[in-house]
Amino acid sequence: MHQWDEIKIEFKSDGSLRDIYVENIEVFEWDNFLDFLRSSKYKLKFSHGEQSIEIPESFGLIRELQGTEPTTLFIWLNDNIQLNCHFFISNEIELDLSPYDFNDESEYLTLIEFLESLSAALKKKVILTHEGMQEQIILSITNY
Repeated sequence: MHQWDEIKIEFKSDGSLRDIYVENIEVFEWDNFLDFLRSSKYKLKFSHGEQSIEIPESFGLIRELQGTEPTTLFIWLNDNIQLNCHFFISNEIELDLSPYDFNDESEYLTLIEFLESLSAALKKKVILTHEGMQEQIILSITNY
């Protein structure tokens, strides 16, 4: 794992987001992702269009909702760090985060804790990249 001093440049605010990916997943792994979040310590909010609703029980139900309005799952790792999941495609989990949320080592370590927990829960590699650039990996976590 990179130390904060080595990697903080990757969190320099440049107007773009950073992306978290879990690639090559099946629908049941989306459901495992949702279960992981529900049982986690993180604050969650799910929106369907402009309405805040309960997180659906399955990825299939989320996809049905997307037929009428966009969906977003907001995940707060702490009071400052917010991740967003838009459920873009079925074979990949993508979360985005703002580098503005990362100003010191403690915030970085909070992110690392989440990435390691996610990797362990899904038994998959989790990567952090620059926005829309999956080939430009900032971090790769395999924790299973």
